Amino acid sequence: MDAMQGQGGIQMLLSAEQDAQQIVSTAKNNKMARLRQAKEEAENEVGQYRAHLEAEYQRNISE
Repeated sequence: MDAMQGQGGIQMLLSAEQDAQQIVSTAKNNKMARLRQAKEEAENEVGQYRAHLEAEYQRNISE
């Protein structure tokens, strides 16, 4: 009887470990996705700012 309970406990631990690994993996993937999105947004903002500065510069040159 004790051997059966031991096996059940081991299976529960293995299952919990797999669940934990899946949670960690999902969290890492979500973090990477957020970082990619933040990078894209930052690059977009920098591009817009550069375009604004370039337009202002060209306007100042033409005056």
